[in-house]
Amino acid sequence: MRVLIPVDGSDRSLAAVRYVASTLAPGDTDLEIHVLNVQPPLPSAAATFIDSAVLRDFHGDEGAKALAGARKLLEDAKLRHESSTVVGEVAETIAAYAEQRDCAAIVMATRGLGNAAGLLLGSVAHKVLQLSKVPVTLVK
Repeated sequence: MRVLIPVDGSDRSLAAVRYVASTLAPGDTDLEIHVLNVQPPLPSAAATFIDSAVLRDFHGDEGAKALAGARKLLEDAKLRHESSTVVGEVAETIAAYAEQRDCAAIVMATRGLGNAAGLLLGSVAHKVLQLSKVPVTLVK
């Protein structure tokens, strides 16, 4: 089974990683874990003033920081995984990535570092639930 775990570097998103490691991984020796960080694009007006290489490096660096905790947890648990950073609209990119990589499920936190931090479910999680063609497990 292939599972996607979107992470944003928050403790909440690491809870989803811990859930997969402790609940799904022990029962599935063929589990493939994809850890994804989605970097929101800069507004086009701002992006026109920044060299594309600088912008690419910025998104790469920020993605690496956001993925570091998840990668460490999975490495410590000796779980096979791959990690990626993609630039795009967060919820849409998560749903599209899961479909493109033929993931059987998405496991994600209910709320991370997004702008709607006051919402109970979180706007990204809510939108992924609407857009995803595969089951979504939300971890509190």
